[in-house]
Amino acid sequence: MSPFRHFGAAQRGGVSELYASVLMVGVTLTVGGLVASSALGQFAMANDSASMSAMTQGASSGIQVALVYFTAAPSGSCPVYEGYHEGTFAEIAIYNYGGAPFIPAEMVINGTIYAGDYAPLAPGTLGIYALNTTTCSHPSGQTAIVADSAGNVVQFET
Repeated sequence: MSPFRHFGAAQRGGVSELYASVLMVGVTLTVGGLVASSALGQFAMANDSASMSAMTQGASSGIQVALVYFTAAPSGSCPVYEGYHEGTFAEIAIYNYGGAPFIPAEMVINGTIYAGDYAPLAPGTLGIYALNTTTCSHPSGQTAIVADSAGNVVQFET
């Protein structure tokens, strides 16, 4: 009996520990990438679905309006914002390119509601609405929402 009999025993083939670790990291990254890709795909699909639903709802009611411009006339009591003088008199121009008239019942600028009698917009017409705002406004960075009495709501960003 040889003292080295243990070392001369049948050798088994196997994978080194380093190679096994690299394989496991690769498998983990691949599976993680598939899961992340699937989640991002579902998010994009849900986002597109919500956007398409809002467009379809507006198109089915014939209401399709677009913001042409938003201005704020300079006022001496308001400061300068990014090189533009702010003002308390705002003007918003909306074009109705849909197939049904749009009759605004209220306008919301940055969370402040301005309800009133606004002139209706027939299909293919431009409406310019003047608002005396309660706070200083500037022509960019505003959120404007226009709603009619039927519940159609349109949001614009300036």
